[in-house]
Amino acid sequence: MVYNASPRALRQRTANFAAKRLVDMRYVSGLERATVERHFRWRPAVPPGGLGFRAAPDSQAELATAQRRGDIVIDMEDADRRVTVRWDDASFGEPVVGAAIARDGYGGTVLGPHTNLQFDLQPVSRREPDPERAWPLGGAVEKPTAPPAEVERALDGFFASSSGAYGVLIASPDCVLCERYSEFGAADRATPSWSMTKAITCTVIGRLIQEGWLTSVHDPAPAPLWSDPRSIHRLITPDHLLRMRSGLAFPVSDGDGRVTLGFENSAVYQDAGDAFEAAQRSVVATVPDAVYRYINSGLNVLGAIIRDRIERRGLPYHETLYGLLVGRLGMASYQHSADIAGNLIGSGAVSRRCETMPSSESCICRMAYGTVSGCCRRAGPITR
Repeated sequence: MVYNASPRALRQRTANFAAKRLVDMRYVSGLERATVERHFRWRPAVPPGGLGFRAAPDSQAELATAQRRGDIVIDMEDADRRVTVRWDDASFGEPVVGAAIARDGYGGTVLGPHTNLQFDLQPVSRREPDPERAWPLGGAVEKPTAPPAEVERALDGFFASSSGAYGVLIASPDCVLCERYSEFGAADRATPSWSMTKAITCTVIGRLIQEGWLTSVHDPAPAPLWSDPRSIHRLITPDHLLRMRSGLAFPVSDGDGRVTLGFENSAVYQDAGDAFEAAQRSVVATVPDAVYRYINSGLNVLGAIIRDRIERRGLPYHETLYGLLVGRLGMASYQHSADIAGNLIGSGAVSRRCETMPSSESCICRMAYGTVSGCCRRAGPITR
């Protein structure tokens, strides 16, 4: 698996990622189109780099200018809950077209240049919380008292400087202490987010051990594509994957014949492919447990393990994954985003309504970073 970092491939990823984020905002969160267009910010795709690499995209203004000039056109199909981003540039050759689609139970999915999903779309049965039971395990939420003046001032400052925030919720494990929403946020509005999904994936691994479906985090990681006992991948354990110390990376081709090594971070949200297969086909670039590197590949290897453990028992993958954790916690509005192959992405891309996530710390939902969705009160009791 070689990451194509040619200019055209990066432009395709930019269009794909824009379509994904727009479909989350418009059809998962349910924002009005004018609100989406006012708060959307372009994020150009950049090639992954080495261990010390930190992407600093500086071409957002160029993308916004291309849209104003008419080179980039965004089409939103309300009937099909689909967003298509078309980028015409005569100096670049054929137009680049990226698309994403929203489906209940599967969040917003990147289609890229493809027309349809590549899996059998089935309704996902979810457990609903008891509306009479007290929050956080139920739907009955006691109205919080007015926050202290210092907190009010802090919230004023936060919303004044954070134009993309849906809302802020501050809670103890058993009650909502304070919540406020932006002009377009609401307690029952799905809020996209990203890497907090990793906490869900890691906790589901613990549930697999609790259920006896996985023996230990210290055995070789039983990823479906890592079955060869001679492979160096057999040195990687779930513990390494959980702690971002797996050593996984991609060879990166920049289009002019040079190949470098890149530690993937965002390709899983920008490529219309099988995220679990791509993650398992990563190379082992550093000795497992030797180096920490924050990447998404390892979490999607864990996602592949979770799917394999469910399906080898003849259980329905999507419903069982929800039922293992989020259903038990009453997180009824929490919704994973699937990839085009039907995998529920393990590293990010979920949503929940902003009344759903109790935590001993503040929950700050920012529109610019969406990919899980649900509502903060409904997401259930999560602590860090």
